[in-house]
Amino acid sequence: MPEQHHHPKPAESAVALQAVRSGERRRLGWVLVITAVVMIAEGIGGYFSHSLALLNDALHMLTHVLTIALSYAAILIASRPAPPDKTFRYWRLEILASLVSAISLIPLSGFVIYESVARLITPVPVQVGAMCAVGVLGLLTNIASAALLHRHSKHDLNIRGAFLHLLADMVSSVGVVAAAGLVYATGWMRADPIIAAAISVLVLGWCWTLVRDSGRILLESVPKHVKVEDIEAGMRTVAGVLEVHDLHVWTITSRMYALTAHVRLREDAPVSQTEQIGRNLEKLLDERWEINHVTLQFEVTPVRELPCEREGQPAANCADTPSTAAAHPHPHPGGHSH
Repeated sequence: MPEQHHHPKPAESAVALQAVRSGERRRLGWVLVITAVVMIAEGIGGYFSHSLALLNDALHMLTHVLTIALSYAAILIASRPAPPDKTFRYWRLEILASLVSAISLIPLSGFVIYESVARLITPVPVQVGAMCAVGVLGLLTNIASAALLHRHSKHDLNIRGAFLHLLADMVSSVGVVAAAGLVYATGWMRADPIIAAAISVLVLGWCWTLVRDSGRILLESVPKHVKVEDIEAGMRTVAGVLEVHDLHVWTITSRMYALTAHVRLREDAPVSQTEQIGRNLEKLLDERWEINHVTLQFEVTPVRELPCEREGQPAANCADTPSTAAAHPHPHPGGHSH
């Protein structure tokens, strides 16, 4: 039986997706400029005020500048035409950028925690006025930058990486202001390293979630919003479909999901009929699970007999049956090919 191949739906086609990425790139450009300016201000302020929390915030902003620049470059490259051997273009660059974004914060956070312990043992005086003023400037800047990226961060892992960096720095700026207030009110210099260490621990938690989500995509795991058994059950409800096996679902990049499957029909059918069944399956997968890149192989020969067939009934008369995916054991690394 023929294979059918369905490219991303019009709203998520390469042209439309490139338009979306163009909007994201403009927002990232503005955020990059704003973040770089404030990073310089915080670095200077932290140096002269001797505030570890403020220097921590400036160092975070340095990684943010590098990460946002990496995210910007990833979107720019991914939107360009790819050579023939890059059949999925450069979409995965965005996932790699998000992974680098998360990993880059881990050693930095570890260094700040180390310095915080040192300053707890030997407190260092800080200049509260400069610390507070620059902290407020950083906080306002991070709020504005995070607002620019918030909408896109919900559905794009690359933008989410940049957004989490900004969110981490926003919390860091809150900590800087809080530390300045505590030092001013109580004179307790250890408030500065304690808050710096607490922020770093929080950032490490955010890093883990981003590393985990990026790793799921790079390992071609099933997207978090779908369950394979639900997809199998849904596909069997389409008229003409008897069972589904050798089902693979994975994420190519943010908002682009792919599926391959063998579909056993209830009876042999002409190509025109299988095309209609394929369109019905594509519509179901698109509307219910947002899977927009589908490859199906239709079959009538069983991989193994269904329970009803072992009882002597014709396959066409079998009721909906649980999938026999386990009966088709050969692997398809990197997707599906025949």
